[in-house]
Amino acid sequence: MNHTRPVGHPLQFLAGGLVKWCAGLWLLAITLPALAVEPPVPAEFLGEWVPVAGSCQDGNRLRVQSTTVTLVNGPDSQTFGDLDICHSCEGGARYGGIVVWLLPEFSAGSAAPFVVRFNADEKKGVAIIDIKRDDLKRRFPIDGLKLRRCQP
Repeated sequence: MNHTRPVGHPLQFLAGGLVKWCAGLWLLAITLPALAVEPPVPAEFLGEWVPVAGSCQDGNRLRVQSTTVTLVNGPDSQTFGDLDICHSCEGGARYGGIVVWLLPEFSAGSAAPFVVRFNADEKKGVAIIDIKRDDLKRRFPIDGLKLRRCQP
């Protein structure tokens, strides 16, 4: 059997392999975001959150589930998804505290309608919601209030 080597510069084959490797890397880069799974809300933050001064039977609350958060005021409620959990939003990449932010509708292309800060002011078990939209502030009067989690 006659084995012949292709004629050409040795770097030509290296360059061809490099092109294939780069094309594979590019394909991986555009595919990974589609495969991404949004992180669930940590278990310590799941449940019903009510104003500190209120009772767990009050209708004014924040309901946190693993992939959604719901504002509730009596029979009125609105649920939000596409949650982002941020462990460094309070102070940047070198932040070492315990405050964790939850931002709903994160990928919507506009500002989050509200931000929930768990362990607010470095106090474990306290949450504060900062509602950005006026229509939600009117419907759900818990903006800026300290909240506590009701026992399951």
